[in-house]
Amino acid sequence: MFGAKPPHNPNGDYQVQGAPSDCISSLTWSPRGCPKTLLVATSWDKSVKVWEVQKTAPNPTAQVQASKGPEHNHDMPVLCSAISRDGRIFTGGCDKMVKCWELAANKPPYQVAQHDQPIKGVSYIDDMGILVTGGWDSSIRFWDLRQSQPAKTIQLSSPFVSMDCSTFPMATFLLPREVLVYDLQNNRELKKMEPHNTMKEQLRCIANFPDVKNNPGFAVGSLEGRVCVMFMNENPASKDCKNFSFKCHREGNNGVDVYPVHGISFHPVFGTFATCGGNGGYVYWDKDSKQRLKAFSNADQPIPCGSFNDDGVLYGYAVSYDWAKGQENYNPSKGHHILIHSVEESEVKSKPPKPGAKTGGRR
Repeated sequence: MFGAKPPHNPNGDYQVQGAPSDCISSLTWSPRGCPKTLLVATSWDKSVKVWEVQKTAPNPTAQVQASKGPEHNHDMPVLCSAISRDGRIFTGGCDKMVKCWELAANKPPYQVAQHDQPIKGVSYIDDMGILVTGGWDSSIRFWDLRQSQPAKTIQLSSPFVSMDCSTFPMATFLLPREVLVYDLQNNRELKKMEPHNTMKEQLRCIANFPDVKNNPGFAVGSLEGRVCVMFMNENPASKDCKNFSFKCHREGNNGVDVYPVHGISFHPVFGTFATCGGNGGYVYWDKDSKQRLKAFSNADQPIPCGSFNDDGVLYGYAVSYDWAKGQENYNPSKGHHILIHSVEESEVKSKPPKPGAKTGGRR
């Protein structure tokens, strides 16, 4: 039928050309202050690909155009990426090293960090000029790029899963069953926090509240299709500062088909957040009124990663198999895709609770 949308893009979002040929492991936007809006993708095909994204002012949504840039490869699958304000791209993966790619200087990538096992997380702290890496060797390492050895290593009690270092000075490091909250400025651990007891399965992803000074906290997602919103200064007597969890990314009658939550991203302006998951859907939520703002149509494959860009005008996400259902459910003919949704303010702006709606506690 004329005008029918492809199954990987049921919402008619902008499709980025030149996506990786194997499963997409991460998507990263350039941070605020970077001279260009860059989008970097890493993949199990060993590639690191970059696009420069042009956008118009929202009216009511931005028009998008992504231009494919150069790319490079690691020797093994690439799992994570970060971008500094000056446009340097840092990537790590199964070759146990982080490479720095000075794209503007047209320099070939070079090694700046290493672990004893594959590297699952990387972040560059522009305010301090340090690189933070997390690996499957159960360690977090801090790097002064002028030195060949880490400036500090934190040995963890269980494997590293993910991290969010975007809200300086607070950083969060995710382990399978707990969160390590860290003060980057004073180089010290603040506390360890466990999610709500309704979270039974392994934690998968984490994102910090953008308002770290007035309302520090974070949200974590799990393999069981559930998100827990956690406040650093929880007050169980206050409905506005009480930890809670909720179900999401579930299908079928009464949500019997459970899918992992793969990504959480907070909107930089409104403080609402998006989740993406193994059911092929992405959803916008409001933690303050405890309600779903908008759910989009599901793609025909999982969404393994997704995030807002630095001003929240765009939401980029990948449609790519996540292997949660094994080899027998992998269909290579479906391909791997990168899409960009132009965000309307009405989709992500906080709304008052609906009359009669439940607004507290778990569900």
